[in-house]
Amino acid sequence: MKRCMTWAVLSTAVLALQAQVPDQVRRATISGSGGASGKCTIEVRVDIAAEVDVYGDSGRLRTLAGQPATWTRMECTGALPYSMSDFRFKGIDGRGNVKLAQDPRNNNGMAVIRIDDPKAGSEGYTFDIEWSGASGGAPTGGFSTGGYYPSTSGTYTATPSSTATGTTGVYSRNRRAVRNISSERAIDLCRAEVRTRAERDYNLRNIDVTAAAVDTNAARRDWVTGTFREGSGNFRRVGGYRFNCAVDYNAGQVSTVEILRADGTPVQPGSTSGTYTSNSPYNQTGYDQTRAFRACQDAVVARTARDGYQNVSFNSTAVDTSRSGWVSGTITASRGPVTDSFNFGCSMDLGTATVRNLELNRR
Repeated sequence: MKRCMTWAVLSTAVLALQAQVPDQVRRATISGSGGASGKCTIEVRVDIAAEVDVYGDSGRLRTLAGQPATWTRMECTGALPYSMSDFRFKGIDGRGNVKLAQDPRNNNGMAVIRIDDPKAGSEGYTFDIEWSGASGGAPTGGFSTGGYYPSTSGTYTATPSSTATGTTGVYSRNRRAVRNISSERAIDLCRAEVRTRAERDYNLRNIDVTAAAVDTNAARRDWVTGTFREGSGNFRRVGGYRFNCAVDYNAGQVSTVEILRADGTPVQPGSTSGTYTSNSPYNQTGYDQTRAFRACQDAVVARTARDGYQNVSFNSTAVDTSRSGWVSGTITASRGPVTDSFNFGCSMDLGTATVRNLELNRR
C-alpha cells in the first residue's frame, strides 16, 4: 500500500514537471493567396492535455500536462485575420476531446483549441479551422518562442532572454511564480475592473467591452488587454477605447488599469476625449485614421480578389462626410483584359479599425 502511494506521488510530480516545457511555435505553410475566406488544417501529437493558439500565420502549442506535445503540420490557405463574419471549428481525428476554447472573433483575433487525451501515450489529433468575411487584415510577427505555462494551477518560467515585471515580482529564468487563477478568470476580473474604474474615475458610462485577451507579448504575461465602447443605443462613441490591466495571478486581483484612446494616448482621470448629446451622437476624434483606412482597403482588396479581380489601385480613400462612421473612395481593378472602376464604402468601428460592412459598386 505504501509503495503504491509512493508511486502515485512520484507520478504526479513527474506529470507536473513534464507540463513545464517551452511552447512549440510554428509558422504555417501557406498554400493559397489569402482573400476574405480561408482554412487551416492543423495536426499535433498530445499526451494528456495541450492547447493550440492560432494567431495570424503562426501557431503556438502549449503542453498543459503529460509528455511534451509536438507539431506535425500546420497548413493554411492564408493567415487568420483580425476580424471575420464567420468562424468554424471541426475536429477530424483523435481519440480524446478536442474543442474550441476561444473564438477569435471574441479574443482579439486569436483562436484557442483545447485537446484532452484520456489514455496513456501520445495520440495524433487533426482539426480544421475555417473563416469567411475577413476584414481588417491579419496579424504579423506571430508568437515569441518563450515558455509560457497558462495552466490554472501550474507554474511558468520566463524565457532566458527576457524578464517580465508584473504585480507578483520580476521573473527570471530561475524563478517560478504560482498562478492561482486561470487566464479566463483574469480576463473576467479585468472586464469588471475596467467597467468600475471607467465609470468612477473617467466619467464613462454604459461600458461595452468588445474584446479582451491575455497579452501575448513576452514582457507582459501578467497583463490583459482589450477594447471597449462607451454610451448606449445610437449614442455610442464611434472612436472607442483601449484598456490594459495588470493582474496579480497569485492574489487574484487587478492592480493597475490603463484607459487609452484608440490611438494609444492615455485618457486622464476625470475627463474623457469628448462628449455627446442627442444632437451630436458621434464623436469622431481619438482614433487612428491611417489604421482605419488600411483596414477598409484590406477589406476592399479581399472582396475584389474573391470576385476574380487583380491589380487593385486606390484612387481615393477618405472619411465619408455624409455618413457617420464610414470610409469611402474609388478604385480600379482588372479581371482578365478588362479594367473596371468601383465605388466602395466601409462601415467602420473606427476605434478598433474594424470593418462592419462593405459596399462595393461598379461604376
